[in-house]
Amino acid sequence: MKLLLLGINHETAPLAVREQVTFSAGAIAPALQQMCHEIGLREALILSTCNRTEMVAVGHSQDLSRLGDWLARYHNLEPTLLQDSLYSHLEEDAAKHLMRVTSGLDSMVLGEPQITGQVKAAFAEATAAGTVGATLHRLFQQIFQVAKQVRTDTAIGQHLISTPAAAIKLAKNLFTNLSDCRCLLVGVGDMIELAAKQLIDAGVTQITIANRTKANASSLAERCGGDVLGLEQLPEYLERFDLILSATGANLPIIGKGMVEQALRRRKHAPMFLVDLAVPRDIEPEITTLRDVYLYSLDDLQNIVSENMDLRRSAAGDAEAIVQDAAITYEQGEKTRAGQDLVVRYRKQLEGFKDAELAKAMARVKQGDDIDLVLKTLATQLTQKLAHTPSVGLKSLIIDGDAAAIEQAKILLGLNQDDTP
Repeated sequence: MKLLLLGINHETAPLAVREQVTFSAGAIAPALQQMCHEIGLREALILSTCNRTEMVAVGHSQDLSRLGDWLARYHNLEPTLLQDSLYSHLEEDAAKHLMRVTSGLDSMVLGEPQITGQVKAAFAEATAAGTVGATLHRLFQQIFQVAKQVRTDTAIGQHLISTPAAAIKLAKNLFTNLSDCRCLLVGVGDMIELAAKQLIDAGVTQITIANRTKANASSLAERCGGDVLGLEQLPEYLERFDLILSATGANLPIIGKGMVEQALRRRKHAPMFLVDLAVPRDIEPEITTLRDVYLYSLDDLQNIVSENMDLRRSAAGDAEAIVQDAAITYEQGEKTRAGQDLVVRYRKQLEGFKDAELAKAMARVKQGDDIDLVLKTLATQLTQKLAHTPSVGLKSLIIDGDAAAIEQAKILLGLNQDDTP
C-alpha cells in the first residue's frame, strides 16, 4: 500500500473551478466514508480550503485516477472539467508536499499561518470519521512537528504581509497602546474582515463598523463586539475615533478634508490615524495638509508589504531545507518499518512451517512410530518446505539470466561465492 495525494489548488485552477470541488465542514466525514467504501481505501483525509482541495489516502497507485473520478462524481461534474487542474504525488513526494503545505510554503501568501490550523482541523475530522489509521497518524504527527519547527527556527512567519497588518504595525508607532484606541472600519469586504481580525489580535476592543447598509455590517460588528454606523452618520461621529481604516467600493471619497477638519477641532487636535485601503480612494488625499493627521494609502503600505515579502522569501530557503530533511527522514522511516514488517512476516511463516511439521511428528510419536524415523521425516519435510519457494525463485533467475539478481540471492541465502545455485 502506498501514500497517495490528489489535489487542486490556486496555482492549477481558477476560483470558478476550485469553488466547485470544496467540501463544507459537515460534509467531510460522510464524504470520507463514501470515498473509502467506493474506492476500497484503507485510510483517507480531505483538506478543503478556499485555495485548495486535496485528498490524501493509503491505497494502490491506480487509486489516484479513481480519486479523480470520485471527486468529479461526488460534485456532479464532468471529469474532463478537472483533469487539467489536478496534480498527484506518491509516497515521499506526497509527504513532502503536505509538509510544505502545512508550513505555509505552498500558500497563496507565503508563510501564512492559517493553513496549519486548517490541516489540523482536517486531520481531526478524518480521525473522528474513522478514516485515519497508523500510516496517516504517523505521517501527520511528523508533519505538525515540521510545521512547528519551521515557525520556530525560521523567520518565515515573523514578517507581516497583508496591507491591514502593515497599517496596524504603523499605528503602533503612533499610539502607545492600541487597546486604548477607538477604531472605525468603513466597509464590510474581505480587507475589512482581515483588518478586524488583526485589530482584535492586537488587543483592540473598541471597534465600530460603518457601512452604507447597516444590516450588512451587523454580522461583523457582532463578531467584533462593536457598534454599527451608517455612512451618513460619519460627519457626526468621526471625532470619536483614533484609528480609521476604510475599504469600500465607492467611486468617490467618503471621508473628505472638511469632515476630518471638523472632527479634529472637536477632538482638540488629538491625533487621528487613517488608512485608505480602497481603489478608487475612500479618503481625500488633501487631508495630509492638516496637522495631527496621519494618512496612509495602499501605495504607502505596499512598500512595507514588499519588504516583508522579501524577508519571507529569504526565510523560505531555510524552511525548504527543514522540509527536505524531514521528507527524507519520513521515507527512510517508512522503508525501515516496511522492512521490519517483512522480517516479521517471514519469521511467522517459518514458525508456521515448524509448528505444522512438529505437530505431525508429535502425532506419530504418540502412535508409537520409531523416534529416529520420525525425526528424519521431520527434518526432511521441514527442509523441503523451507527450500521450495527460494528454489523456484532461483531457477527463475537462472532462466532469465539475471546475474545481478542471482548474486543478491546468494547473499540473502548465505551461500558461499564458490557455490553454484
